[in-house]
Amino acid sequence: MSQSLTITNIIMNESMLPQQELPTWAELKTMILAHSEQMRETERQIKEMQEKTDRQMRDTDNRMKDLQGLFTTQWGKLVEALCRPAALKLFQEKGIKIDQIYKEARHDKYLENEMEVDVILCNTTEAVAVEVKTTCKKKDVDYFLKKMRQFKKIFHHFECCTVYPAIAALKFDNCSDIYALKKGLFVMRASGEGVFSLTAPKKWECF
Repeated sequence: MSQSLTITNIIMNESMLPQQELPTWAELKTMILAHSEQMRETERQIKEMQEKTDRQMRDTDNRMKDLQGLFTTQWGKLVEALCRPAALKLFQEKGIKIDQIYKEARHDKYLENEMEVDVILCNTTEAVAVEVKTTCKKKDVDYFLKKMRQFKKIFHHFECCTVYPAIAALKFDNCSDIYALKKGLFVMRASGEGVFSLTAPKKWECF
């Protein structure tokens, strides 16, 4: 009798506990839509942050490139300024009696782009075209020779001159100076404090 009463009391007590109602389909649908909207908003905010970060990184890259370009340009002009008077004397010592200096000779009809020769030294019958680099690579030598093959077609007032190509640099990468000499170019090496030395190729290239 006591055990039966206890079980009855337990059943009655459980039935008296508050029952949690399940959400209706409409309520469940509203909850799902609200959650989806929240997820979309979160994704939108993340995307905006990524785009903002990307823009900032691109702006930083562009500023760095601009600064690098400015530094390279200004440094290149300094090397040219040091090279010009040294080249005149060095080539005269090699027997090329040049007496005039042109700087930054440009023309806009070379391969539909501007053709530029950094330094031109000349007299009435001979000329030396000098490509000036802070760092010279083999591809720079090849590109300069390609330009030189068009030189007289572009700069007509040198048509009657024998034109010798030369390349000057503060630094020559991967033996590019030896490569230039083998191609017949004169090589001007910076040896410190604005002093250049000149090495002539065994066989002089001329145009």
